[in-house]
Amino acid sequence: LAVAVLLQPSRTVVAAIVTVSAASIAAWAVSRIWGLPFGEHSGHAEQVTIVDGFTVAMEAVTIALGASLLSSSVRRFHSRAIALVAVVAVLGLTSAVLAAPEARDHSASAHGDETAAHGDETADASGHSHDASTTAEQATDLNGHEVKGVKAEDVAHEEEPDVLLDAPTRAALAGQLSAARDAALMYPTVADAERAGYRLVGGAYGPGAGAHYIGFGGGRFGTFDAAHPPTLIYDGVSPTARIVGLMYLGMGQEGTAPEGFAGPNDHWHRHSGVCQKAGKVIFPVDADVTEEQCTAKGGNYMATTTWMVHAWVVPGWESSLGVFSHENPNLPCADGTFDTDDIGGCIGPGDVTATS
Repeated sequence: LAVAVLLQPSRTVVAAIVTVSAASIAAWAVSRIWGLPFGEHSGHAEQVTIVDGFTVAMEAVTIALGASLLSSSVRRFHSRAIALVAVVAVLGLTSAVLAAPEARDHSASAHGDETAAHGDETADASGHSHDASTTAEQATDLNGHEVKGVKAEDVAHEEEPDVLLDAPTRAALAGQLSAARDAALMYPTVADAERAGYRLVGGAYGPGAGAHYIGFGGGRFGTFDAAHPPTLIYDGVSPTARIVGLMYLGMGQEGTAPEGFAGPNDHWHRHSGVCQKAGKVIFPVDADVTEEQCTAKGGNYMATTTWMVHAWVVPGWESSLGVFSHENPNLPCADGTFDTDDIGGCIGPGDVTATS
C-alpha cells in the first residue's frame, strides 16, 4: 500500500491504507488489553514494548494523513522530494527500533518463545524478559533468614530453570563474562580497591553476599558495561580480603529489570525497607521496617533499591547456585553464627568469613 500510494495514488488506495491501519490498531489494542482469542497464549494480554508502541504511533499518523487526503477541504500539494524524505525517515526510525534489544523480546513473544507477558520470567535464547510479576510473600536466604517484599519476588524468579541459549547469544555472554573476570582480577584485595577509590557500603560483610565496595570513580552507572563494574565483592573487610565477585547496578522500568548480560539468565534483584545511618545498615533489609522506625533511629530510609545483579566470575569463587545467583554458598559466616537479632550479618570483629 505504501508503494501504491507513492506510485499510483487514488482514493481507493488511500481508503485501503486508512482501513488496514485502523484494523491493525484495533487488533493491537485487543491483544494488549484482553489478549487475542486464538494461538498458544489465547486470552492472555501481551506486554506493550517499544516496537509495537512505535508501530501503533506510525499507524495513527498514517490514518491522520490518509484522512486528510480523502477530505476535499484540505489543500494538497505534490512533492516527490518531501515524499522521499518521509520514506527515508520512516525506514531509518524503523531500522533503529528493530535494532533495539526490546525488538528481540517482542519477536520472541510473538512466536510463543517468551511467556514473560503472562507472569513468567522465561524468554527466548537472545532476549530479556525479567518480568517481576511473579509474587512471593517471603523467601529464605542462605542462613535461614526470612526476607520479604521485592527481594522475595526476585528470589522466586531465580529458582526458575535457565533458558537454553543459542550460539550467538552464548558467544556474546562468554565475551562479557571474560571481560567481567578480567575487571575483577584488577583489584585482587580490598587494599587495591580502596586505592582505586572504591569504598565499603552497607558497613559490614553479609553472609552469602560478601562485602560490597562501590566505586564512584572506576565503576560506571546508568549503562551496563561488563568491563566496568560499579561494585566489587570481597570475602571480608580487611585490607587483605580477596576479590570474589562483582555487582552491577541498573534502572528498570515498571517492575522490569534492566538489560544486562546477554540472554535472559542474569537474575537481577532488589531490596526493600533499607535503613542506613552513616553508611551502615541499622535494620534488617527485606523485612518489615517502616520509614517511621528508620527515622526514629536517625537513619535514611529507602523503600526499594535500584536493580542489581551479582556475577560470581572470580576463579575459585564460582557459586553452585549459578554465576548470577543473589547469594554464594561459599561466603558463610566464619563460625556459622548468624546474627538474627541485629542487621542479619555475621558475629565477630574484622574479617568474618571462613577463609579470611
